[in-house]
Amino acid sequence: MRHALLLVATALLASGCGASATVRAARAGDRAELRREIAERHRQGTLGEGEAAKIARAVAARELSTATGPDARKRMSELRGCAMDVEDELFERTKSHDETGAAAALVLFEDGRLGDGDAREWLTDGDDAWRSIAARALVRDDDGPLRRKLVLDPSPRVRRSAVRASARAGELADLETLFETARVDPEPIVRTEALRAMSAVLRKRQPAAGHAADLAVRLRDLWTAGDDAAREDIAVMWALSPIREHGGMQALRVTVAAGQGPGAIAAAGVVLRTEAAKDAELAASARALLSRTIAEGSRRDQLHAIAVAPLAADDLVAAMRKVGKGPDPEVRVAALARLLEVPADRAGAIRDLLAFAAYGVRAGRPPSAPEDDPLGLAHAARARFALAAIGQLEAQRAWVEADLGAPDPVRRLRAATTLSLLGHAARAAPLLADDDPSVRTRSACIILSAARGPSRR
Repeated sequence: MRHALLLVATALLASGCGASATVRAARAGDRAELRREIAERHRQGTLGEGEAAKIARAVAARELSTATGPDARKRMSELRGCAMDVEDELFERTKSHDETGAAAALVLFEDGRLGDGDAREWLTDGDDAWRSIAARALVRDDDGPLRRKLVLDPSPRVRRSAVRASARAGELADLETLFETARVDPEPIVRTEALRAMSAVLRKRQPAAGHAADLAVRLRDLWTAGDDAAREDIAVMWALSPIREHGGMQALRVTVAAGQGPGAIAAAGVVLRTEAAKDAELAASARALLSRTIAEGSRRDQLHAIAVAPLAADDLVAAMRKVGKGPDPEVRVAALARLLEVPADRAGAIRDLLAFAAYGVRAGRPPSAPEDDPLGLAHAARARFALAAIGQLEAQRAWVEADLGAPDPVRRLRAATTLSLLGHAARAAPLLADDDPSVRTRSACIILSAARGPSRR
């Protein structure tokens, strides 16, 4: 009898009869009913993290199973980071040997649910979407020749995947091919990936002194021709040993001395975060450049310098304090968020960020904060996020929840992430019934990741 009852219960669960009405509405894609169910559960205080995760899993699975064409590929991309929660649906989609199936296979590969051996089966596939996944798996000791050949493949996605495989493999023999790719590949993203792969190789293997010196010089040519992103990656390589000892330090000195632009800012940040900071004169120049940029640069350069500046030096902290009280609200919020890292400034930064976070709040909203001020409301959302990251917004959680109904999808998703940081991801459940499929999918992933906890993400 007990065995028979167990079989009945299992059958009921499999058919969905054991699921809550909220989960059933999510599985059916009935957003109106799901919206009502979530609102009622929140009103009753019965929607916990576990149940929210079940609803999120049902929403994610449905979005993944029902989307087609470009929408399906977009949904898969949005579910990176929680692929384990929809693994069955992803594997089901790989049964279609098309772009959508390849997109599902890529998500599974990147999440470690699909191994190198499985991916290599597509090395000779005629579809470059599948062949590019196989190229990512070329990391064995004897894969070097084929990997370097595929870095020159006609398909940009195969080239990009082969470059990423080089980063994993870490073979010095790849450096020349990667350098040429960074120099001449027609696709900007492939050039960028090639530079980052070079950095990854140099972290794993050290070239001989002569090779290092030659590379330091040749990187200067790439610096001259490169964009801002490329220059930051090149600055990182100049700071790596043995490039640093064989021309990299001199290149960093020249770059920091130039004293302007994103490349110089990136180089200054690299200097202060690496062994290059042991050169007292160079470190002083880097600090001076960052301090000056934070205080007087364009908004773009100010935000860049604020992001990369380490706060171990008094002059950099002083520059942050200055702009943290300045006229530009975007720069102020960014600086105050960094000042949370400074014990002496933490209390004041919390107070000032709370003032920003209150902007646009319905109760007692100041006249200068109209609801049709998207920039002001965006600054408020960023301030709330910074405070939530240090657990300082619990008492004002209602402010965050109000943003779940914001017209801007970016603000809605930022609210979901902020609630997750506060340990209340279930409060973001209304977004699982959002009209925007991207918001539904991304919110589901946020809630699922929160339910797993930091040790399992």
